[in-house]
Amino acid sequence: MAPLLLLLALLLTGDEVRVHSTCDISQRFTFYMDGRLARQYLEGHGRDARNWGTLHAADLSNTNLLVVEGGEPRIPWAEESVEHVLRYVAKGGGLLVMADAAGDGRPVPVTALLDELDAELSPTKARGPLRGVGDLEDVEPTFRGGRTLELGRRWEPLLVDADERPVLARLEHRKGQVLLGSRGLFGSKPDASDPINAAWVTPLLLACAAGKEVDPARPPGGGWAELERQVGPLTLEFHEGTEPFADALAEEYALVRPHLVELTGVEPSPGMIKRLLVLPTGGGGFSSGARIAIGAFWGDYPAKRYPMIELIAHEAGHSWVLPHPEPLWNEPIATYLGIRVGERLEMPEARPTLERALAKARKHDPDLDTLDPLAEDAPRDLVWGKSYHVFEELERLHGPGALARYFRTKRARVPDDHPRYTMDDCVAVWSAALEVDLFPWFRELAFDVDRARVTLDLD
Repeated sequence: MAPLLLLLALLLTGDEVRVHSTCDISQRFTFYMDGRLARQYLEGHGRDARNWGTLHAADLSNTNLLVVEGGEPRIPWAEESVEHVLRYVAKGGGLLVMADAAGDGRPVPVTALLDELDAELSPTKARGPLRGVGDLEDVEPTFRGGRTLELGRRWEPLLVDADERPVLARLEHRKGQVLLGSRGLFGSKPDASDPINAAWVTPLLLACAAGKEVDPARPPGGGWAELERQVGPLTLEFHEGTEPFADALAEEYALVRPHLVELTGVEPSPGMIKRLLVLPTGGGGFSSGARIAIGAFWGDYPAKRYPMIELIAHEAGHSWVLPHPEPLWNEPIATYLGIRVGERLEMPEARPTLERALAKARKHDPDLDTLDPLAEDAPRDLVWGKSYHVFEELERLHGPGALARYFRTKRARVPDDHPRYTMDDCVAVWSAALEVDLFPWFRELAFDVDRARVTLDLD
């Protein structure tokens, strides 16, 4: 066993290191940092939080492991944030930096911090296989690709590539410790299903955090974006880095909202869509119902507007669907609303987006009447394209506004406390809304639906 792992094995048989980790997602939002990393590498070893707000405003007093990524080039590290993190490490805190130099030559924001620690992200790609050195001399790492590091003399390499260039290294900085490694050494899937290298990453992180004691009775630092502004009924949330993008997104939402009301025939569900959080990413967004979060640069916004319009309508659309998510097409129906909003705004990209989805579905089911999209093995393209086909056909067969009639009926006749809204329930609501029995029609499209399984009383 490598010396570090032996040390940690002995340590964990006595007083275990308690880790209070804070994952920073203020410089660049990723779903992986939103709790997934901690579940993969720190489960059972303490508590985890995430920092959504300006990094230099984060309370790190009860954090002993701060995790940061390379960052978003449009959100540079503030000098105050560099100083804040250096003070935290100097007092005993552990810091994990997962980053690579950008392949396109753009500056990586975390460079501002690494400059102060005498380290650089090299543009040179690492050449496998990797080899452990020092405390990791016995490990055989999994590596999903990345770039090498250029390090000052105080750094201790822990993994090197086939050309002896460092890919992971450790630095003792005052009372604390810094780990710097290529992003390809760690998991990346948002569902936390790929804890690669956990056998040695977990002990390494525990050792990194061991220089600072934390109070188990208090959670680690973290919190939402600290700045907000009221825009009509919406609270706009942002931090110092995302503030320049906030007003434009609020204006786009104000443009989208009335079209969603027209398309659905109803206002958002009570208590929904009260807040809009601006995310430092071009990677999309999410919705919790009451709060939607929008990536500030989605689809190369503002150079391109249609992708952002579709995204805002999609995430906001979930607030119209709730409190009962759609059973099959909860995501497709939200994007369909986004496409329809784009059409209403006369954006030329909208209709081709829908046509492409239909074409992808027809590759699996040419007439869209053979494969059941409810089947466990139904391809994603089939589910999305066939969902769009249903919405389009119901509007064609039963007149414009069919979708709005469905939303109004669902809102009026499905109780908020209904335990589970099934596809059978969904077809029953469509039938009530359009005043026709649609079960035979859905079965003709190969949907496994049955009126006998409906759990609603719509009489």
